[in-house]
Amino acid sequence: MRDVFFLALPGLLAAGGIAGMVWAVVRMRRLNAAWRGGVTAEGVCVSAYVVTTSRGHGHGNIGGSSHSTWHHVYEFTTPEGEVRRFEEGGGPRTVVGGDRVVVRYPQGRPDRATAIPPGERNKTLFATGCLLAFLTVFVLGALSFIGFYLTVFRPVADTVEDRVRDTVRHVRESPEPGPPGGTPTGAPTGFPPGFPTGFPTGVPGDWPSDMPPPPPLR
Repeated sequence: MRDVFFLALPGLLAAGGIAGMVWAVVRMRRLNAAWRGGVTAEGVCVSAYVVTTSRGHGHGNIGGSSHSTWHHVYEFTTPEGEVRRFEEGGGPRTVVGGDRVVVRYPQGRPDRATAIPPGERNKTLFATGCLLAFLTVFVLGALSFIGFYLTVFRPVADTVEDRVRDTVRHVRESPEPGPPGGTPTGAPTGFPPGFPTGFPTGVPGDWPSDMPPPPPLR
């Protein structure tokens, strides 16, 4: 149970951080593919909303921090007449529902469309780099905790548990202590069990019968 808590949870966190890094790299590659040799189409912003992520504690996120990201839902029509709709985060804040935009996507892959203009390349690269740096520190922290647990904490905990287990076993196997001072050496043994019987009852048969009467009481 201890290993599950101290290894499974950091392992899941590290796996989540690595998955986030892979997603960021893949997203950046797809944006570059759409910007460099992609197909363009006229699209429209169907809706826009803000997603706020809070990090902190307390009521109303007191003492914490928050980060807001704009999300847009776009719709466009491919040259083949197919209507496509997709959602994208990190787009311009000035784009609202009903605005016309230029949609770009790689040749033959309208499912990888983007409405982020090529002019936002440097900004997107900077944001991706910051995300990768944060996730790298996060993953290294989780892996460092796992390494510390395996090399330092678990051996010490196992040693303490072994000592406690040996102490408990020694106490259980030890004989129960006798009375204070113990049994005296040379004490007589072999007493008959139970209360003795066979005591004489009544007046003995050889008791004299002509004894003088007792003196009168004054």
